[in-house]
Amino acid sequence: MKLVLFSRNTSTTPELGALTDGGIVPLSHAASVAEVIDDFATLRSEFERTIAQSQPIKSDTVQLKPPLPRPGKIVCSTAMYGTPTDSERAPLLFTLKSAESVIGPGDSVRLPSTTGAWEFVPEAELGLVVRGPAKNVKADDWRSAVFGYTCILDVMARGDTQFGRDFWLAKSDTLGPLGPCVVTADEIGDPQTLRVSSSTNGEPAQSYALQDAEYSIGEQVELLTTIMTLHTGDVVALGTGRDGLRPLTGGERVAVDITGVGRLEVNV
Repeated sequence: MKLVLFSRNTSTTPELGALTDGGIVPLSHAASVAEVIDDFATLRSEFERTIAQSQPIKSDTVQLKPPLPRPGKIVCSTAMYGTPTDSERAPLLFTLKSAESVIGPGDSVRLPSTTGAWEFVPEAELGLVVRGPAKNVKADDWRSAVFGYTCILDVMARGDTQFGRDFWLAKSDTLGPLGPCVVTADEIGDPQTLRVSSSTNGEPAQSYALQDAEYSIGEQVELLTTIMTLHTGDVVALGTGRDGLRPLTGGERVAVDITGVGRLEVNV
């Protein structure tokens, strides 16, 4: 099931819905995806009946919102995908982005005002949506901590690294586009078979397979949950490909596509 938040017009409160081939079916019981995660096993049969019995709303008549507008945590992995530059893996690290970084489909990334030679680079990534609490999860049991998946553009800063200013600026408002939906885990048999691609103004940028991982999803979840507890609705961005990264400029349109998950497109 693909869960979304949407608005029928600019003045309405976002509603929970299911994204189907025919459009969006409104769902009751909650105002956000995060509110249904813990009770999804109970709610699922009712949601499926609603989807089967309802006439979908055409997707082009509503505005999709970020399905998780204010995650408790957005944890970004430094894991890379593709041919390594040497035989030894780089250490696996994590950074945090703020909830204010989240925007949704069709929204605008607003590059921070900076002095000096700064660049902001969009990293196309698969995001894990957490069902928690998850602590000390073993690598072979990582699926127990995952409710579903989403697309993420982790916009990173490149410039002055003194005192970690590059990581600090990467936490800026709007630099964490997320969506267009949360796909429940049962819809994706093995996420490590997925392919992630991105484009800028329609021109191909990144393209990599999750199977070409420096660190597997299980390894990432295991290390992360030794450091901190993940709670329901938290998001983990699983790192990005080595190739195709290029800085953003104002006026561009950037998209990330992930097989089986969807397409997230934003302005700059």
